[in-house]
Amino acid sequence: MLRRILNKLESIYQYRYLSRNADGAYKFLLKKIHKSTDIDFLEKVWQLDYFREVLEPRATDLSNYRNVLVLAPHQDDEAIGCGGSLLQLASKGCNITLGFLTDGEELGNPVKSIAVRASEVSKVAEMLNAHIWNLRISNTGLEIKKNHLDDLVELLNRNWDAIFSVWPLDQPPKHRLCAYLLGKALRKSEYNGDLFMYAVHTDLLPNKFVDITDQIQEKQKLIRSYESQLKAQCYDHLSKGMDAWRARFLPVSPTPRYIETFMQIPVEAYQDFMNIYRRTDTGSLFKEDAECIKSFSNIPD
Repeated sequence: MLRRILNKLESIYQYRYLSRNADGAYKFLLKKIHKSTDIDFLEKVWQLDYFREVLEPRATDLSNYRNVLVLAPHQDDEAIGCGGSLLQLASKGCNITLGFLTDGEELGNPVKSIAVRASEVSKVAEMLNAHIWNLRISNTGLEIKKNHLDDLVELLNRNWDAIFSVWPLDQPPKHRLCAYLLGKALRKSEYNGDLFMYAVHTDLLPNKFVDITDQIQEKQKLIRSYESQLKAQCYDHLSKGMDAWRARFLPVSPTPRYIETFMQIPVEAYQDFMNIYRRTDTGSLFKEDAECIKSFSNIPD
């Protein structure tokens, strides 16, 4: 009994103390999840609103970034996950590169779907005055070859001030596969700058945020540029709702506000997520998606 009480007090102290340190909270949380092998449990833990009480996201100043890379599993993830932040960066003259890991192919009409996605991306890039980079992993076959990994490493080694990429515990199996591929590339690369993770489908536990209240309407335009994806789901509506809900991390106010949230970690800490992947049953990790499981097992070193 005494041991349980002491453990509880230690846990409370660690959460309370580390949450007040700029780089303490993520270290403690990553250490904890690194030791777990239950991916379903981890998904639920990250969603607990309890952490509002112990982790206070801090505003991120984007003004010093001049060269930024945004990596997205699919064409539209970048707009949903961090479109408002990208608009702010663009307005400050930042050089933005939109990097897409898959080609957007759909089984029903593979050739046309790739062309449609490419056309939609060009509109978004024009709005952001951004460059486009494609790794072109088949979105249906998901075969990841050595040249894919080598090309991604070469991209990471360019002169970036910051890299934005998808949250490794985002729900879609393909998002997780892409997050793992990034981890392998980071380990081989020389990149050691800022690393921000954004959420698309599954909210994350944030330690940084960007107030995008002034950009919310333009962000909606970015998302609506992907007309092909809005036929299946109203992502513009869902994204705006999530950005509004995330504003609960701000001081109480009757004024409608919108923020994008991120977890910023050192590059070396990303390997903790890699270790979670390796220790987790692949069926649970990839929601029994056969193509993702096969691809994960065959990713080259």
